[in-house]
Amino acid sequence: MDREQQILALIRQNPFISQHEMAGIIGISRSAVAGYIASLTKKGTIRGRAYVTSDEQTVLCIGGANLDSKATSKHAIRLASSNPVVVTESCGGVARNIAEALAGLACQTALLTIVGDDKAGQWVLEETKRRGVDVSQSITLKGEKTGTYTALLDTSGEMFLAFANMDIYDAFTPEMLKDKWPHIAAAQLIIADTNLPADTLEQLIRRCQEENIPLFIDPVSSEKSKKLPSDLTGVTAIFPNLEEAVQLAHTPMTMDQDVVDMFYLEPDHTKVAQVIRSRGVKHVFITLGSQGVLYVGEEGEQFFPPIPTRVVEVTGAGDAFLAGIVYGVTHQQSYLKSCEYGLAAAHITLQTNQSTSSELNEERLQLTINSMTKGD
Repeated sequence: MDREQQILALIRQNPFISQHEMAGIIGISRSAVAGYIASLTKKGTIRGRAYVTSDEQTVLCIGGANLDSKATSKHAIRLASSNPVVVTESCGGVARNIAEALAGLACQTALLTIVGDDKAGQWVLEETKRRGVDVSQSITLKGEKTGTYTALLDTSGEMFLAFANMDIYDAFTPEMLKDKWPHIAAAQLIIADTNLPADTLEQLIRRCQEENIPLFIDPVSSEKSKKLPSDLTGVTAIFPNLEEAVQLAHTPMTMDQDVVDMFYLEPDHTKVAQVIRSRGVKHVFITLGSQGVLYVGEEGEQFFPPIPTRVVEVTGAGDAFLAGIVYGVTHQQSYLKSCEYGLAAAHITLQTNQSTSSELNEERLQLTINSMTKGD
């Protein structure tokens, strides 16, 4: 069997197989595989943007998938003291949580992440797959430890302090992105978080712009948002909280706490969003916690108050909000209307102690939307 036939056979067996994997099986270089792929595409044997045959309705989430540990304090937290807590473990990671939330909303969803070859990584991928997410393109690195996130919550469910060990994501290089690009390019929409390295994020944004692929970005934190390039042309929508938005807008800050407090109490949210838009983003959603959400983008400017909610825990609400917007957009809703879906998804999630609520489904989401419309 010649090389082209070997490659075709492998693709038929697994349409999601990467060039790197084919190279290892056949015993040739990845660049040689790329040459054969180009030849097959030119002949018309392989059609479309690449050899991947996945349904182009897939939403692909790229970024973090961690083992989450949450310690909820039984009493008011005291520093420099032992605090009695209740500890739970679950799957986490921004990209992974969004993928699971979308799968719960009956969206065809895939996750591209990196885990270590440890029990935590195996469990995270297996659980994510069990919940309806395609994890076939996720990568397991030998000798590495899966990312971990440990949060301390106060008695109200608000995060008091968190620790993150995410060094493994530094291995997600631009070369790895290039190797996975056929699968990435076949997606309907891409969601990326800033656990990815800066040069990988820059390449992802550039290629999505070149190939006109919708790209949503979750900044994750003000510190990680610094990884984003100054030119964000190619980013369809971005979802910072206020602290992240200030960082993205490069608003001058001071170490004077009184000035910092004043800014956060009475900031010009719209101006901050407009500065972010000037970097090339089409749609900016600034989440303001209990105050609501500000949208500034191609569809105008609008503030959305939150849905009155009995909050059990805030963890995962932002991920659910983004998932709700993606659900709306992929169901042909405007970005303004989709913001209502995002608020409804966050409302459902806030009422549980799960980072990704099992209560979040299409029926519950639509009932909440209907209730919002009636003003109940």
